[in-house]
This record gives sequence, structure tokens and C-alpha cells, in this order.
Amino acid sequence: MNKLITILTACVCSLSAYAGMSNSIEYSQVNIVGSAVAGGWDYNATPMAKISHGVFSWTGALKAGEPFKFMNSTDGWHKHIVATTADELLNIGEIHPLDFHANWQLPDNLDKKFRVAQTGTYQLIVDLMSMSVTLKEVPAEVKYPEKYYVTGSALDDEVIELDKILNFEFKKSITCKPGNVILMDTPVKGENTRYFIPMFEDVDLTFGKGFNSTLYMSTDADARGWSVSSPGDYMIYISCSRHNYQARKFVPRKVLYLVGGCCELAWNYWDRSNCIFYPNPDNPEELVWEGELRIGWKGDTEPEKFKILTEQSWVADTYHPYVPDTYAENTGLIRTTDGDDTKWCIRKDGYYKITVNTKHETITTEYSPVQTNDSEQSNSTAGINSTNADDIRISINGNNVELLSTPETVDVTVCDISGSRIAHKENISTGIVARCLDNGIYIISVSGNTITRSYKIKI
Repeated sequence: MNKLITILTACVCSLSAYAGMSNSIEYSQVNIVGSAVAGGWDYNATPMAKISHGVFSWTGALKAGEPFKFMNSTDGWHKHIVATTADELLNIGEIHPLDFHANWQLPDNLDKKFRVAQTGTYQLIVDLMSMSVTLKEVPAEVKYPEKYYVTGSALDDEVIELDKILNFEFKKSITCKPGNVILMDTPVKGENTRYFIPMFEDVDLTFGKGFNSTLYMSTDADARGWSVSSPGDYMIYISCSRHNYQARKFVPRKVLYLVGGCCELAWNYWDRSNCIFYPNPDNPEELVWEGELRIGWKGDTEPEKFKILTEQSWVADTYHPYVPDTYAENTGLIRTTDGDDTKWCIRKDGYYKITVNTKHETITTEYSPVQTNDSEQSNSTAGINSTNADDIRISINGNNVELLSTPETVDVTVCDISGSRIAHKENISTGIVARCLDNGIYIISVSGNTITRSYKIKI
């Protein structure tokens, strides 16, 4: 009797264990098994990659005539995804239905396998939502060109060469009217010209914010490329590593944010008080920041570095140099696309004027060393940018700004620290520029035929 009870108990436990296992389809995993794949009949050796909910992809070699099927489990032979007919031949491009069986011991009449006619490299797409499988041929690797040209009716068929930035990307700012844009690898269309186009016809050039599209190669001279429905300025990018494209329509930005170890607020992007760029009133493409930068001002976290944010967030678009630790001097290029978290560096403490052109994606940095007057009671300039200290003389007297001397006639502009224009004089060599200024910090810009200077003063 006791022996019978023991046997019955074991049977109940076994049935309970089996009952506890789900017999439904798992939408998180699919593996390939069979002698057609290198992993053979090991149900964990050949997993498929999940590309969306219930959809899986795998690319690899399949042997002609050898069977394979799919498993929906990683813990045993009990969730089979099989063909609907025995020895079903998968044809390239056709959609084949799938059957699902949750049996532990699948009988031969249900255990139906797939095969391919020729050995080769293929892509398999399994869609559990529609219970279907599709076989695709993997095209030969495309050799991408060393140069790209953009043309099309949106450009009045003008051919424009894209600029190559190191080995990172190609890009170009273009002005489009309604029409189409196409990329090609020769400056003139010919028999050997290759055209690089989107997967679908008449895709809008931007196709939504931040969209990346793989480039497809065609030899069709009539290939349409991308459509442009909204005229305006666009920046086109081509990633050299991924061979894909992205385009953005230029919209003037209202604000940017400076963060870094050399900034007064360090990496605290959430505090706008000293890290905000302001629009240049004379150029809608530009934003300007002016202020003091010091190496290691607020700690030792990347003490000499900075980067630029487009929003008060780490996840929004950011601006970087193409080369890590690029010194912020003169004019350089800005990277707005993928890449590492590279940053600019400063060599020395001082006042900086940083101008970002968001249309052409350039950054210009002007440096002014921090200087003090012999008499701290005097209202002299607090920082003058000049390679020759004697060629320009500016005096601060009674809260007035006066140009004392200059080697040529110049335009002089006085702005407050936010970038708002306070005063402006054109074609002068001497004279009062601004009167009765309030106490504070001001930026004086001097420009002539051969002179470009920036001065930071403190009243």
C-alpha cells in the first residue's frame, strides 16, 4: 500500500510540474535547430535576434537539403514552431505559414521541417504575430564610395560634393526647393555611376526627427531618391561606419547650454544662470556664450573640458568635437550625430566668447586673458583680447566707453553679458561709443577690414 501511495505521489508531482509549464507561445525568444545550421540540434546554439514584439531575425549559412525548424523554448523540446507540410522548401521572398505545437514528444506526422534548395547565406524572419516565416537572400557587400555627391530637382539638378569629416561622416548644408534629392558617387551621371537611395520611394528627406535610414545602392539613373515637400535649408549626413543617411531641416535654435569641468557651474546643466547661450541678434544661425572658464574651477571631473547641450537634459542632442580633447581655439567643426562623448578643452583660464553656428555646425572660440588694472579703483578694461596691445586703446571713464585710438576705421558694438546690444557705432577711429552704463560686465566687439577684437569690461 505504501509503495502504491509513493508511486501515485510521484505521478501527481510529475503531472503538476508539467502543468506548471506554460504551453503558450513566448514572444521573447526563438531558436533555430536542425542539421541545416552550424549549431545543429542544440536548441540553445542558434538564437534569433528579437527586432520587435514577436518578430525575430537571423542571418547565417543554411545547408541545402538539410532539415531545420524553430524552438520557442530554451529549457527542453516542448514548444515547436514547424512547417505546415513535410520537407517544406523555403523560397526566397515568399511568406510561409507556421504551426505551433507544445508537445514534449512531437510525433513525426506533426514534426515537419523546412529546407532550402541551395547552400548559401540567408536571412530568416520569423513573425509570431502572423505565424509566418520569410527567407531573404543576403546581398553581396556594397563597396561604399570615397566621395558622395548630392543632386536632384530640389537643387535644380546642381551637383554638390559632400564634405568628408575625418573617417567619421560626410555632410553638407544644402538649400532645397520642392522636388527630389539623390546621392551618387560621381560628379556626372554616367554608365558607371552608382546611386544611393532609401529603401522606399518618395521618402521625405527628413522622415521625422532623428531618423536614420540604410543606404541602398542602385544603378538606375532614374532612381528618385528622397522627396522634399518643404523648402528650406537642410543638413545631410552620411555615416561612414554604418553606411546610412540622416537629414535635418535647419530651424534656428533659441538656446544652448555649456557644461564642463572648466565652467563655473561644472556639469550642472539644470542651473541656467551661467551656462546659457543667447541668440546673436545679427545672425539667426548663431548663438553666443560669453563668460569666464577656469581649469578645474569646481572640481577635478574632466577639469579642462566642456561640451554643449541643446536642452537641459543628458538624453537630448549634444554637440561635440569630432576629435577627442580638441582645443577650443579659433573655428572648428561640430559633431551633432552619433559618436563617442568627446569634448573640447581649454589651455588656460580666462574670458571666452563661444559662437555656435547651428546651420553650418561650426564653433568659434575667442579668448581674452583676465587682466586687472594698476588701480583697483579705476574702471579700466577687465580683459582685452589683442595680439598687439598697442593697436587699439579703449577707455572706461565715468561709466562711458570711449575709443581712443585704432589703426583703421572700425565698427564698435557694446553688448551686455546676455548678448543684448547696448550701443553701436560704425566707421569710427575715435569717440564715445556708449554713455552712462549701469554697473556690470559688458562685451565690446571691434571689427574693421583687418581687425577683429573682443573685449570684456567691468563697470
